[in-house]
Amino acid sequence: MNNLANLANRYRIVQPLKQMTNGQIVRGKDVTSERDVLLYIFQESDALAHEEVLRWMRKASQISNEFFMQMLDFGSEEGTLYAVLRAESGSLLSDRLNDVEITGNKALTYVHELAIAIREAQLKQQLAYSVDVNNLWITDHGKLRIMNRWTEGSNGRRGAPGLGLLLYQLAAKSDIPTSSMSAYSFEMGLLFADMAEAKRERAVALACKAYEGLCTLEDFRLELEIILGISGEKRELHDQSYAKPSTFSEKKAIRKWPLIAFAGVCVLVLVLFLSMRPHEDYANDAKKPTTAMTDPASVSTSVEDSSKSSAAPTPDRTLTPSAKPVDAQNQPSPAGDSAEQDDHGVVPDLVNRTKEEAEKMALDAGLRYEFFLESSSAAQGTVFKQDIPPGTAIHNGDRITFWVSKGL
Repeated sequence: MNNLANLANRYRIVQPLKQMTNGQIVRGKDVTSERDVLLYIFQESDALAHEEVLRWMRKASQISNEFFMQMLDFGSEEGTLYAVLRAESGSLLSDRLNDVEITGNKALTYVHELAIAIREAQLKQQLAYSVDVNNLWITDHGKLRIMNRWTEGSNGRRGAPGLGLLLYQLAAKSDIPTSSMSAYSFEMGLLFADMAEAKRERAVALACKAYEGLCTLEDFRLELEIILGISGEKRELHDQSYAKPSTFSEKKAIRKWPLIAFAGVCVLVLVLFLSMRPHEDYANDAKKPTTAMTDPASVSTSVEDSSKSSAAPTPDRTLTPSAKPVDAQNQPSPAGDSAEQDDHGVVPDLVNRTKEEAEKMALDAGLRYEFFLESSSAAQGTVFKQDIPPGTAIHNGDRITFWVSKGL
């Protein structure tokens, strides 16, 4: 591991790019090789968390593909963690939202590629990183790259909900989520306006389901491939790249088929032979009156339940808008005393916290939330007002609103 003195001697800061909650991203230069780099520098005061981040950084550095910015170096010194990424042309996607024009088809292609990247990370037991605009780099050629893949993304910014959020950010030209599903659906309708009506409706419905966390990443990916017209043959080739059976196993399976077929014929002949023989019980029972009848009501109930389970209606693809905030998904509470105990809490004090800290505190308290950016004398990026006083008793799923300062 390099120490901080070695880090300062080896990498020269050229230009700060983005201020984060606990650090910053800067353009830099490798003094030795004169190579341009990006430095991801941040703090982690807790010793255990510090070591955990280093462990995930080590794991992330061993994986390189087209979806990730290449990781050249990493380390820590005096509580400061750093990752060195290979610089590419372009800039942070969050800085390009207002000037990048993206069609609906291109937006779906982006989230499809990111869904594949997330799936690869899952297969290699990587963390579920954030996929919103603040963790993405867009090259001058319009390619997206994931930067931080060693830190777990917050709820609503990773997996399928995170991809749903990214679609909204691309459409609304804002990195701020919305808690209104009607507003979300409206923006999706505008984003996919260049598509045929049937495809547009299907894309809007899928985006809404992802944003609300109502579909898995795999379901999201497969539905995207249908909308984008990715053929089944291409999907099959892609899936085989993850788990292709060995040639020996394939040949062994092929040799088993004649044996299985022969065994099946033998079983069929035996069943036919036995069915043609008169059963002794039939002759004896023919003289006995029937002493018990099956309850017709139970038969009716059984048939009805069976028909319900075997013919469940296909859910309507058009999602009814609701007012759930994306970053505070409602999960069904388990029945019992423990669920009742977990349903209560108190409102945290969000004032003077950063937006990210306030979001996390609200989620940890079981709250849904929304926030607004307003001019204020408070420090830029910090919360200066909340609508529910700290310490107020709340129930799981209650909503809180807070205001973040834009400065004067």
